[in-house]
Amino acid sequence: MTVYQRAHLSIQNVIQQVETFPVPLQTELQNQLGSLSSLSLKLNQGIFQIATFGFVSRGKSAVLNALFDEPIFPVGPLNGETQWPRSVRWSPVVAQGLSTLQIELIDTPGLDEIEGQGRAHMAQEIAKAADLILFITAGPPTALELDSLKALRQSGRPLLIVVNKADLYPDLDATGVYERLAEPLQKVLTPEDILLTSAAPAPVEIRVEWPDGRTTHDWETPRANIESLRSTLLQLIQKEGRTLLVLNTLLQVQRVERDIAEHVQTYEAPSGKACIGQYARLKAALIAVCPLLFLDAAIGLLADLLLIGTLVKLYRLPTHRHQVNQLWGQISLSFASLILVEMSTPTLSSWVGHISLGWLPWVGTGLLQGGVSLYGAKRVGQQTQAYLFNGYSWGPLGSSTLIQNIIKQLQPQMVLYRLRQELSDQLT
Repeated sequence: MTVYQRAHLSIQNVIQQVETFPVPLQTELQNQLGSLSSLSLKLNQGIFQIATFGFVSRGKSAVLNALFDEPIFPVGPLNGETQWPRSVRWSPVVAQGLSTLQIELIDTPGLDEIEGQGRAHMAQEIAKAADLILFITAGPPTALELDSLKALRQSGRPLLIVVNKADLYPDLDATGVYERLAEPLQKVLTPEDILLTSAAPAPVEIRVEWPDGRTTHDWETPRANIESLRSTLLQLIQKEGRTLLVLNTLLQVQRVERDIAEHVQTYEAPSGKACIGQYARLKAALIAVCPLLFLDAAIGLLADLLLIGTLVKLYRLPTHRHQVNQLWGQISLSFASLILVEMSTPTLSSWVGHISLGWLPWVGTGLLQGGVSLYGAKRVGQQTQAYLFNGYSWGPLGSSTLIQNIIKQLQPQMVLYRLRQELSDQLT
């Protein structure tokens, strides 16, 4: 089974799980189901999204127009010509490996626009959805632009720096720009990820010699110079496009799964609390009145296992191997604590019995054993909840499981290989 097929099954698996939830909870999760359907459609159609970011007047729209070789996106002398995101399908000369992907270019508003807080938030959402990010500057990046680069890097998406208007900086090269980057950016970027372009070169004065011997001067606008960007994009998509698309889709599915788990947790919180309380009290009562050590141990272990099974049925969330050791560790701790108390209380009762308090020592022993059992059952219940909620995306077809498998298969020559640590951090 290919990673594409596993990603499809992962999305369908989540949708089917939601359909088992109570109707009121399903109603609450309509937005999440819509997101999953959109992600499934994007994966089916092979839509590879490239989003451009940058400050105003850096030439974002001009760069995209140069890629299209026609004025698709609005440009002008005023700052902030792009007021909202706009996407257009890009169909370059089809290269081997690109025929199954549809490339979508997204132009976004400037990150530093006045009264642009809403647009800035929108840009961050686009960054999380994009498969590749282009950060466009006009010459060497400023300190504010470097801060924005760091923020965009947190999305875990591959990023290329496009230095536009390079014709105005004849001494500038990719190495010089790379040396201006902070160490965290240098770890995940190379000079090859910095591309110098001139999407709308400034007019240059030319000398014109006429047949009659006259010499005049005129102004001529050179052709756009974006071949380095075009070739880099096509090579990257050809080599890693499908992997990028699947990985980014799974990262978004992971966000949806975590959101679903939070809704389930909130919706079932009263029932979960009541369930844990009932099992804990029943376990404590039975152990408090039972005089036999082996029977107390069996009751304690059985009660903990029944509590886990009841919570699994209540939350309707899948079981998995992720962090299952923590759950078994809590069960073992609860069991060991009970055994320790059971073994120590006879000695305690015998010592207190010399004071001739009659049945009071046995009551105290029962209360102590019951209290330890009560606390242990509650801890097992809480650990079970954490196991189910935190591990919702870690099932056999869970997004986190599939993302982890992709990370393990990354090769050193891949752009994604440099992002493996950031991607791994998103799994925790």
